[in-house]
Amino acid sequence: MKTLYRNFLLVIAIVAFALTSCASPTTAVPAAETWTIYTPASTSSIPVIMAAQKLDNVELVLYTNQEQANTLFARGEVSMMVTGLSVGMALFKNEVPIKLSNTYVSGLSHLITHGKTVSSFSDLKGGEIHIPFAGSPIEEICQYLAAQEGLTWGTDITPIYSPFDASIALLKEGKAMAVVLPEPNVSLVESQPDVHISFSLYDLWNQYNPGNKGYPQVGTFVNANWAASHAAEVEAFNTAMAEAIQEVQADPAAAVSVVRDQFKLPEPILTQALSRTQYQFHAGAEMQEGIETYYQTVGKPLDETYAQFYYSPAK
Repeated sequence: MKTLYRNFLLVIAIVAFALTSCASPTTAVPAAETWTIYTPASTSSIPVIMAAQKLDNVELVLYTNQEQANTLFARGEVSMMVTGLSVGMALFKNEVPIKLSNTYVSGLSHLITHGKTVSSFSDLKGGEIHIPFAGSPIEEICQYLAAQEGLTWGTDITPIYSPFDASIALLKEGKAMAVVLPEPNVSLVESQPDVHISFSLYDLWNQYNPGNKGYPQVGTFVNANWAASHAAEVEAFNTAMAEAIQEVQADPAAAVSVVRDQFKLPEPILTQALSRTQYQFHAGAEMQEGIETYYQTVGKPLDETYAQFYYSPAK
């Protein structure tokens, strides 16, 4: 009986092996590829955080070191990077494989003064203004706006180049009388004694360019090599960004409640900073036209080499 039982088990094993051998091999399903988005640790990134939450397989990193972010992006270790328009253009000029997939911030910076409020650059004639560095986007727009008032930049108004943190310290001490700051720095200093929010560069730009809604300042850049095979991801992010901006504009308080854990700032500061940040989402031909119009307006028209600067999905 034992011999019969062993033989029966042997037959079962042989049949099972045969069935297994004849069956089609199981194909392993590869895990979905994770793609990385770097965005500044600034309130301008609120829509980016909300957009990333709508997508799968996204690693979102809030960075504070622009140079490090640029290096990782240039190496191809970062799929998307959110940063200032001029930063992306500088990388493009240095032949980094980069393309601009959208712009979304059209107003962010304000003129902050100590001791008195001013209403225009003319009120600063003969004085100094603190800006982050020579050739910065802030200097570019200040030079243009001052020129609209008949002022010569560097003669009628003297720029003092100073990082934001240093300028804020001087402003609080009354040693800097005029400083251009972006949010959330504006909301962080407005409660200081004798510190005033004089005007926004967004409002002044619109005053000299009727019908405009600010100018392109911040956008999302994609690594060109990665984007060539990930058009679906780029388009999905653009769609999510457009939706996130609509949500921010419809209910700012709800937007802050969604992202507040990503920041070390108090919720009232986040809310105030968000209220002073202007968002306008543009992609594709509309985006390209807006950027070319801006540079034409400020007297720095772009040449044909920038045709490759803009992202366009492969046909």
